[in-house]
Amino acid sequence: MTTSLYHNITHEPIVNTAKRTLSVAYTPDSDDAFNFFGWEFNRVALKTPDYTAKFERDHIIALNRAAAQEAFDVVGVSSVAYPALADRYAVLSVGNSVGRGYGPVLVSKHYKTLDELRGKRVAVAGIPTTGGALAMMFCPGAQFIEHRYDLIADAIVAGEFDAGVMIHEELLFFGEKGLSKVADLGAAWCDDTGLPLPVGLNIVRKALGQDLCHDIADTCRRSLQWSKDHFDEAFEFASQFGRGCAAQHVEMFSNEDTLHLPEDVRQAMRVMFDRVEALGIGPKIDQIEVIDG
Repeated sequence: MTTSLYHNITHEPIVNTAKRTLSVAYTPDSDDAFNFFGWEFNRVALKTPDYTAKFERDHIIALNRAAAQEAFDVVGVSSVAYPALADRYAVLSVGNSVGRGYGPVLVSKHYKTLDELRGKRVAVAGIPTTGGALAMMFCPGAQFIEHRYDLIADAIVAGEFDAGVMIHEELLFFGEKGLSKVADLGAAWCDDTGLPLPVGLNIVRKALGQDLCHDIADTCRRSLQWSKDHFDEAFEFASQFGRGCAAQHVEMFSNEDTLHLPEDVRQAMRVMFDRVEALGIGPKIDQIEVIDG
């Protein structure tokens, strides 16, 4: 895993090597960086003795696949990836990305409607990712091809794909590349279900035990609250990721929904997981375990 694309990051976490290591991974994106800043840079810490956290970053599809191998104790994943992980991971009630009337955006250079994209090549950040699953729901008949999320816009411009799904700060930046919105897939979900969109989930390995999992949830909450209370310092770090749209992106995805997983989002998770099964990209799950801090 690498952070070579993300430079000028001057903060250095202090790691106590005498303690047991808890591995934490999140996407190299402004909202996740903002959420974890307090914990990663020792403004808050676990209350459980003998543990220290080590942080890594990688693209969302890589994190989905790493979670399948239980490579991390705490990891951010696409919500649609969770059913395949539910036997080993629980959902933390803090740190989750929620869209209320917005979410991943399907864009194109030449096409204007969903019907025009039937049979066309559409790039998605991965299968399964939430943007990819939404495209399958609302743009049936297209050919979905995996491509790294921050390279999709340029690939559409170059003619490699007919359209693509924008996620993270790409969904705010695509206009700078001369691309046009075909559909806001997050808005389509909200209109279709009457519920918010669970975009990404912050999950924890059940094998750590209930006490430590609850401590992790509490630490994640205190970390995000610290960033909100010390916005300038946390934002200075977070703004070094993404496409320069961090202020809007943090407002969209690091908010009260992120701090406390509301009941309507929990309902939306159930609807999403049922659709994941119907699409054939994940198993049926009967229960969602949520860890409150």
